[in-house]
Amino acid sequence: MNWQQLFQLRILNRGYDYYQSGHVHQLQRTATQLVAQVQGSQRYQVTITLHHGKVQTMTCDCPYAAGQRNCKHMAAVLFAAEETATGDGDDSMTDLIAQATTEQMRDFLRLVLPHNPALVALFRNSSPTEPVRPIQPAIEVIDAICDQYTDQDFIDYENATPFADELLTYLDGDLTAALRDHQDQDVFAAVSHLFLVLDQLEIDDSDGEVMMLLDAGTTLWTQLIHQAALPLKRRLFDWLRTQLQHPLDVIEETVQDLLFNADFTEPEFLTAKLALANDAIRRAHHLPSWERDDRVDRWTGLRLKAMVSAEVADADIEAFCRANVTRHRIRDYYVDFCLQRHRPQEAIALLQEGKRVNCDLSGVVCHDSQRLVAIYQQLGQTANYRQELWRLLTTYDPANLDEFQAYRASFQASEWPAQRQKLLATLKAHVAPADLAPLYAHEKLEQPLLQAIIAQDGLAGVRTYGPALKTKYAKRILQKYVATAQQAMRTTGPRQHYRQVVAMLREMATYSNGAIQTQQLVSEWQQAYPRRTAMLDELAKFEP
Repeated sequence: MNWQQLFQLRILNRGYDYYQSGHVHQLQRTATQLVAQVQGSQRYQVTITLHHGKVQTMTCDCPYAAGQRNCKHMAAVLFAAEETATGDGDDSMTDLIAQATTEQMRDFLRLVLPHNPALVALFRNSSPTEPVRPIQPAIEVIDAICDQYTDQDFIDYENATPFADELLTYLDGDLTAALRDHQDQDVFAAVSHLFLVLDQLEIDDSDGEVMMLLDAGTTLWTQLIHQAALPLKRRLFDWLRTQLQHPLDVIEETVQDLLFNADFTEPEFLTAKLALANDAIRRAHHLPSWERDDRVDRWTGLRLKAMVSAEVADADIEAFCRANVTRHRIRDYYVDFCLQRHRPQEAIALLQEGKRVNCDLSGVVCHDSQRLVAIYQQLGQTANYRQELWRLLTTYDPANLDEFQAYRASFQASEWPAQRQKLLATLKAHVAPADLAPLYAHEKLEQPLLQAIIAQDGLAGVRTYGPALKTKYAKRILQKYVATAQQAMRTTGPRQHYRQVVAMLREMATYSNGAIQTQQLVSEWQQAYPRRTAMLDELAKFEP
């Protein structure tokens, strides 16, 4: 597929970064469709329709794609699909490089480097003979990049991605090279200023640009702390500690984590961290109730980490855990503490009590329940194991496929049908049909699966499970397609809208009698909407 021309170069590069970083999940490929999830600032669903191997339509539920634009998540899926199609894994890539001549590699570099500043920086920094070069004054560079994309003290959505890309190029290029060359003072000036800029930045980062920059800055901070000599290390620690004396926004937890999680392991830092945590806990108890609990939870967790790093006596750590056992971070550590000392009943009691006192915190209850399941399984307590899995499947984490499979594996084959019927009946009372579809598919329950995907809004379920059902239930599935296509055609839209409808027609044509149905729809729409020029153009391209 010659699909790369469908994307702006910067979008293509970001998509390749996402693909290379393993952000493409659950890729499913058929002759006519690619479906996958891509991890950005959240998980986005990408659907790409194909016709004779060429991209026809692409959809993604990220904010950028909502404006009928091709996004980096789409590009990431296409890169992943290309690897799947060609079988280019690590071995074949190694063979490809080994077989390339010097002239081929130089020609390739001449082709790609002029269009990708990030690759230029990476290539320059990879040269072992590159002399140490002083970096530009960091504050000036960072401020200049901000100024370039800021309008009236705000970076809007359109500028957020190019702003982040340029700043990431600087961090991954010049600053990373400076760190490797041990220009520690310059890097410290850069990353400390970067953190203050990010904390005060006014930006529409709907696609997670600030978090990407914060992650890159944190990586530099961590490496800098690891390699800094003790005098500079003291300056780093003091800078981080000083920032906590001021109101912070996006960088507050990162600053805390760097203080308590990084390589500040010398005795003077361990003592300082304990004192810092004690003071923060004391002050947090005087905050308003809406803020107090979260602050106390976090700082008690950090104090416990400091105690562990300082190798405080087990008796003192256990006393601290007992005094703060209602805090879920502390309780979670205390559970591990008990398990490591072969006291599983105490761990079970802690988790059961945690579920009781946190009954209104669904995430905490689910986590504690999952830990109980693991402990019961390890202890061979089958009845308790099944009972806790039932609670997870029906209440805490409804219809989770992994837990469903674990529950099934705990029964004999002869026992399972009755248990499955009981479980599915309970789930149907309060779980949406779309959420039950993976369970029906796993169990090869075709009738319930068909009903679930027909009841679901849109075609996501049909596209996922329709191919497995098309032999027996083509008529019902085609009815779903027809209703969805008719609904879509009742509203006008840009050309992309009609391409999506045509993509539905191509999918319909793969079903028995689907070609006839599609021709009827095309004829009907051509007569009903003769003034929709874009629609007529796209329908003319349709070949069942």
